Amino acid sequence: MKLYNGDCLDVMNELEPNSIDCIITSPPYEDLSGAGYTKTRKDALFVKIYHEFLSKLFTGYYRILKDNGQIFFNIKSKTSDKTLRTPHWIEFEDSFEKFKLKSFIIWKYAGSFDSTKKRFHLDYEVIYHLSKGDDIYLNLDSKIHDPLSSVWYVPHNIPISERLHPTQMPTQLVERILDIATKEHHVVFDSFMGVGTTGVVCKKMNRDFIGVELTEEYYNLAKKRIDDYKQTNLNDTYE
Repeated sequence: MKLYNGDCLDVMNELEPNSIDCIITSPPYEDLSGAGYTKTRKDALFVKIYHEFLSKLFTGYYRILKDNGQIFFNIKSKTSDKTLRTPHWIEFEDSFEKFKLKSFIIWKYAGSFDSTKKRFHLDYEVIYHLSKGDDIYLNLDSKIHDPLSSVWYVPHNIPISERLHPTQMPTQLVERILDIATKEHHVVFDSFMGVGTTGVVCKKMNRDFIGVELTEEYYNLAKKRIDDYKQTNLNDTYE
């Protein structure tokens, strides 16, 4: 386990090329409110900066990922004034196009957080499944029902007492990815570690983990969660 409190682009530059088996991550959803940007101030310059950042990110991913490695990149649609903006623009980024888009996975919630009655509810998120080539590992003997389905029903109902981050990923989602796409002692990387959910599940499932988090508060929470992990803490079953 290696945890870094810093900029993921800087950390990736220090990692060995072709050293990562699997990348599981979820980037900031075009939300840099801490830098003064809000819904009413998301100007063209911000969008340009965000695109440039993701271009550098995927260039870094390509360098550190093994030739048979895989990426599971979770990004959601955004809404503003009851209008939907999907993340499909990312597919046209030059650095993204270096990868093979293996699967377009729909993570379906068990319910909806949407209250509007002016459109259909936004009750799913997208997970891009990427690789450098076709020689990838997929566990067809998984106990998950229909392991190669591209629609995943995973609840997002993390109890308030356990919710440490506003976009905290459910452990069941990470477990599903690790069970299908990795083996024990594979090296898993999360460039936006948050409070360390991917690291905790890696510890449970005997995967090696490298995580990066820019915000010191979340980094400290992630480190504590991973250090405090007990095997009995997570007994989630697959569906």
